[in-house]
Amino acid sequence: MNPNIAQIDENDPTPEMVALAAETEMPDARVSLTYFNGSLSGCAALWWRETPELDGVRIGAIGGFTAEDAESARTVLAAAEGKLRDAGCQIAVGPMNGNTWRRHRFVTDDCGGRGPFLMEPRNSAKFPQWWESAGYTVLSRYSSSLIDLENNSETSPTLANRLIRSGVETHKLDTTRFDDELRAIHAVSVKSFSRNFLYTPLEEEAFLDTYRKIRAQVDPELVRIARRGDEVCGFVFGMPDLEAAARGEQPAVIVKTLAVDPETRCAGMGSLLVSELHRIARENGYRESIHALQHETNSSLRITGRHHGEVLRRYALFSKML
Repeated sequence: MNPNIAQIDENDPTPEMVALAAETEMPDARVSLTYFNGSLSGCAALWWRETPELDGVRIGAIGGFTAEDAESARTVLAAAEGKLRDAGCQIAVGPMNGNTWRRHRFVTDDCGGRGPFLMEPRNSAKFPQWWESAGYTVLSRYSSSLIDLENNSETSPTLANRLIRSGVETHKLDTTRFDDELRAIHAVSVKSFSRNFLYTPLEEEAFLDTYRKIRAQVDPELVRIARRGDEVCGFVFGMPDLEAAARGEQPAVIVKTLAVDPETRCAGMGSLLVSELHRIARENGYRESIHALQHETNSSLRITGRHHGEVLRRYALFSKML
């Protein structure tokens, strides 16, 4: 170990650690590595009390990670693994701030040369390499794809007409009923995502708090909600890529979340919602769409393929048996 470095295990976070793992996310422990002069060399936040299970095995999550070099990364990860092992965890998974509703995944491949989009993970290109050298392997893969809205196919009229005849109607987010709309969206999300990889339920109030924080950035036109009568059967949540706009890049809409209630049996609903979002975005001056952070087994990848999406970036979640 570098003689100028001392390992410190603490629950009193530095400002840098809070920035990497939000204090409101309440990790169960933290590990930091500092130089004797007090500057940070590496750190991680740990969760084990309310993490998801993986094939019946208890997960310890490592998030809020940073390190200055490979040696610091190994030291931080080894200390994290020791604490997770002491807590009874059998596998370490990361980077993940407790669960998949929060910040997780490393960027592993940049395929498009476009800057980071709003809410996208970002990390040093060396982090995945350092984790692999510490014995971690890829647990799951994800990708984001870029779609040209100027040359894009629409949903077939046959599909649209079939859903309309079945009583389905779509509308934008009603901001005068913001919390009520979010409650309906949350209910659909719980049903739609319950079989997703590493799924953990998120309480309604926590879900509402997450979206209340970004209310000022939400364009209601870019949130499309499908109803049959009084029943919400699906939604797509789009957001403007404000980071790209600030850099002077082409206006892009981020397709953040797409969900359909499986109990409504509305085949093709996802395609209809995405096509409608694309159409409205194009009419409002957006030139590109980013289908964000899709799991490698996500059925929505078929929709991305039909819209000729080109992979922009790839990501991975890593794991190591303890």
